[in-house]
Amino acid sequence: MSGTESLPERQKGFTLIELIITIAVFIVVASAAGPAIQRVMQDNRLVADVNGLLGDLNFTRSEAIKRGAVVTICQSSDVTSSVTPSCGNDKNAWHDGWLVKDASGNVLRAHGPLRGGTTLSFSHSSLSYKGDGTSTGLANGRFDFCSSAGAGSPGRSLVVGPTGRVRKAKITCS
Repeated sequence: MSGTESLPERQKGFTLIELIITIAVFIVVASAAGPAIQRVMQDNRLVADVNGLLGDLNFTRSEAIKRGAVVTICQSSDVTSSVTPSCGNDKNAWHDGWLVKDASGNVLRAHGPLRGGTTLSFSHSSLSYKGDGTSTGLANGRFDFCSSAGAGSPGRSLVVGPTGRVRKAKITCS
């Protein structure tokens, strides 16, 4: 060996054992966090659905005030069909979609089915607002949202007061 030659540098990196241990730890942590992440995603989807209907209820009320006439939001199972969508009469199928219609029956807004197994029910198949912004013939109607988690899981509710104003509430799904 001459004086200019040097020993080869040691390789830098992970050994196979270190890599296997790291992957095993990652798998354990990921499997423990999975259900929690799934619950967060379900809750976020539920909140987004609640806010979608809340926006359409506020739109319905403001259109009634603006037009000085009755405007109705109603359950509809054919929102996405190619024919003109119509109001349904199934108060437990609001999760299939809803329509906002003016007094002449023109569709002002349509919302398709909720995703992810979220159910939505209301005490009526429609809700109408008069030109002064009050709801017609309804005292404390409640839209109940429940996720696919089922009975005993936390849900959300939109409560429509007799003045037509809507407030949010938390519920336990049955």
